[in-house]
Amino acid sequence: MVEQRYRVVFQKSAHKEYLSLPKKVRLRIDETLLILSINPLSEILRFKKIRGKENHYRVRVGDYRIIYSPQNDVLVVRIIKVGHRKDVYRYF
Repeated sequence: MVEQRYRVVFQKSAHKEYLSLPKKVRLRIDETLLILSINPLSEILRFKKIRGKENHYRVRVGDYRIIYSPQNDVLVVRIIKVGHRKDVYRYF
């Protein structure tokens, strides 16, 4: 039986943030995105739920954070924000 994967979808602003990151950081984030596509709530990620938000989680990748929202009914992981930990929670 083939395991269904989640489709990783960036919001437009998150994609711009992702592209502006240094190449080394993007490679590490790509590894994390691969795990997210297999299981967005995997214990490997050591994700944390964001307080005050219904279905939003964050994953730590060094000094950077990925804020995402899994949608289990349609197998989509929506990437909301990507950035350095000092900036990523602003305006969120």
